[in-house]
Amino acid sequence: MKKLTESSRGTRQAVAKHLRLMAKAGLVRSKRRGRERVSHLESRELEAERDLRAISEQWDAVLGRLEAFVEK
Repeated sequence: MKKLTESSRGTRQAVAKHLRLMAKAGLVRSKRRGRERVSHLESRELEAERDLRAISEQWDAVLGRLEAFVEK
């Protein structure tokens, strides 16, 4: 946590809250090591963003064709 808060303008509490939310969403995995909690990014979950972006682009193209057809 210390490394994260040193490099950001957020408070320790804000960073902890964000990490908890990210863990709940499956984006981060945390493990306690002594007094510290070590977090790791789950990159496989972030691959969904790429897939969703591709689907969004496909829908944009379809809707663009539909709009052109309707406006004729």
